[in-house]
Amino acid sequence: MQKIDDILKEMANDLPGVVAIGVIGMDGLGIAHYQAVPGFDVEIADSQFAVVMKLVQKTCKQLGEDEMEDNLVTTDDLFILCRFIGDGSYYLGISANQKEANLGNVRLIARQYDDLIWDNIPKRKK
Repeated sequence: MQKIDDILKEMANDLPGVVAIGVIGMDGLGIAHYQAVPGFDVEIADSQFAVVMKLVQKTCKQLGEDEMEDNLVTTDDLFILCRFIGDGSYYLGISANQKEANLGNVRLIARQYDDLIWDNIPKRKK
């Protein structure tokens, strides 16, 4: 098994303009992070975007959509892409600077790495 921190670092190398990448549980607690820009508070972003992901998921179900691929938030400077991974109990959050990042590439890299990340998350034994 690969360490998730190493996987996130590898992702960051593939993403120009990356600010931070995290793997976050739907309880809002991050299990792994990569941070390229000092001062970005990943813990606050983790918990707040978990709430956003739950709301978007609920809205999608109300619209008759069973699955959501990703959720994109844009600001003046950033793309913030959140994507469910595995069974939906975690999400991958990526923030990248719009001036350096390409949104299509951010989405592509998220899709390419989501199975690898899911396979390396320690699963609880039932």
